[in-house]
Amino acid sequence: MIQTVLKRDGRIVGFNEEKIATAIRKAMLHTDKGEDLQLIHQITDHISFKGDSQMTVEAIQDMVELELMKSSRKDVAQKYIAYRNQRSIARKAKTRDMFLEIINIKSNDITRENANMNADTPAGMMMKFASETTKPFVDDYLLSEEALEAVSHNYLHIHDKDYYPTKEPDLRYCIRQIHIF
Repeated sequence: MIQTVLKRDGRIVGFNEEKIATAIRKAMLHTDKGEDLQLIHQITDHISFKGDSQMTVEAIQDMVELELMKSSRKDVAQKYIAYRNQRSIARKAKTRDMFLEIINIKSNDITRENANMNADTPAGMMMKFASETTKPFVDDYLLSEEALEAVSHNYLHIHDKDYYPTKEPDLRYCIRQIHIF
């Protein structure tokens, strides 16, 4: 039985079978035959009980695909697979666009942000790739809502945000506890 899920970003969260049901339902709503609540519950229950105690998001999605392919609703499997592929492409495109911006624009705010790093050199460019992909991760997964709001309103500046995941836990805790007055 699935207990926890390993997310793409490395977080471990409690398993929520409703997410499987919602994904299948959305795929069904994009077909001519529409929604089949019995099949949704059947697949959701099967995966919930058949899975390992901890699974990755990808492994769970693979199981959903297999169960849909075994069912009489191949049309739903097709829509589900297509949606997964679109999301994968979108995740890759976001990173690709950021990399292309660094490669194609020699002198801008991004490449000149850090005086200690020359983004025109291959080593500097690689450091910049790492730096720019880490910042959204910090915003999305490490900062509290209060800290993120303080940053967006310029009440707080996090120097070297790209190094934030490596900072001492006490410092991260302090920033999480910020209250806006």
